[in-house]
Amino acid sequence: MDTLSSSVSTLKVPTLHSISTTTSSRELNHFKSYVTNTLYTPNLTPHTHLFFSTTTTKPINSISSTKPTSFTNPIFPSPPPSPATHRSPAAGYAAALFDVAQLNNSVDSVGKDVERLSKLLRSNRVRVVLSDPFLGEEEKGRVVKGLAEKGRFNRHLVCLVKLLVGRNKVGVLSQVLDEFERVYDEVLGTQVVLISSIKKMEEEMLHGIAQRVQKLTGAVKVKVRNLVGDEQNRVSLAL
Repeated sequence: MDTLSSSVSTLKVPTLHSISTTTSSRELNHFKSYVTNTLYTPNLTPHTHLFFSTTTTKPINSISSTKPTSFTNPIFPSPPPSPATHRSPAAGYAAALFDVAQLNNSVDSVGKDVERLSKLLRSNRVRVVLSDPFLGEEEKGRVVKGLAEKGRFNRHLVCLVKLLVGRNKVGVLSQVLDEFERVYDEVLGTQVVLISSIKKMEEEMLHGIAQRVQKLTGAVKVKVRNLVGDEQNRVSLAL
């Protein structure tokens, strides 16, 4: 079972002039066409994200599988939109990537690499670069494209990154990856558990929670996300 507490890949942030172009223009053009023309959002049954805070007074081992209210504030996603619309541009790009992955029988490969790239983008070193107000969008785009190319990611994911860079939409990349993970989790039947805490929780504790949730729910796969926030409720995702 998975948790998002593992360490980030040790990829080096490339210099702005050390980026190669390994994806063929034909493949990139195919992906552009697919993103432009697709109006399909996978018609998936919404799944439940369980959310609870570590400040709850009820111990985890007392949770009953017939009483989901043991978790505070369960989050039920809204029903999926109609097949001809997307809730956001990020959802449209994510749906296109998922469809391309399905057509090429590479959903699992893309899914794993999406999670890996998402972790990389959230690492402190990359976040510093992408949040630098003195660095232009073009330079940030080259950095992100270089990470995608040098990280040995699935070629369809690399195509998507290049497409977003070319359209000056690097800022929505993280949202696209998050949306893809949401769809991917639905397809796999993954039970996602969100845990809020003031400080980052130990990986061993997160694994223990995942094991307990899997036993109670019977889920095939459980993914635990640790949301770290201070007293002002500013929350970030701990990796």
